[in-house]
Amino acid sequence: MSFVTTTDLKALLGISDTVDDTRLQLACDAAIQQVQAECNRQFTYDTTTSARVFAALSWGVVEVDDFGTTSGLTVKTDDDEDGVFETTWAATDYQLEPVNGRLSGQAWPYNRLRAIESRNWPINRGRALVEVTARWGWASVPNPVKQAGLIQASTLFKSAEAPLGVAGFGDIGIMRIRQAMHPTAAALLAPYRRDPVLVA
Repeated sequence: MSFVTTTDLKALLGISDTVDDTRLQLACDAAIQQVQAECNRQFTYDTTTSARVFAALSWGVVEVDDFGTTSGLTVKTDDDEDGVFETTWAATDYQLEPVNGRLSGQAWPYNRLRAIESRNWPINRGRALVEVTARWGWASVPNPVKQAGLIQASTLFKSAEAPLGVAGFGDIGIMRIRQAMHPTAAALLAPYRRDPVLVA
């Protein structure tokens, strides 16, 4: 699921024809990749479940990538470290966090599993011993993230008109296209940045 579309970008830029649709789509795709890299999150939402492995950093909690639903969720561990995830955990063996799927008053995907009922996650020097099968990504992308994506897509689209990064000349000299995230987009994304999750 794309959260930056050519329809929205064309509306932002006031474009009504289809001449630049290919370039607009490329800008949208690139902006989505930049936004996700900036935040170290997958905001696009997978259509099916898939398995990923993670290394628990404590006996009690394992941090995982964002997933938006418990439908199809399966949690397994490799307790004897043979590369086979033979132990399937019951839903009553762990608690999903953030609790209630909300953080700071807004809907938020799950990204941590806390072992409960005397259960512990297996640990071995950061080795990935936890396998989680889920539908990865955000079921609903926050509006600030969508807006940041549009701003970044607009910047990328317009950069084709700035040879060698020169966008024009102003009262104080040469105006150049930034090589990183647009500052407004970066500010909008700040609350959504996270540290990398330890995966194999």
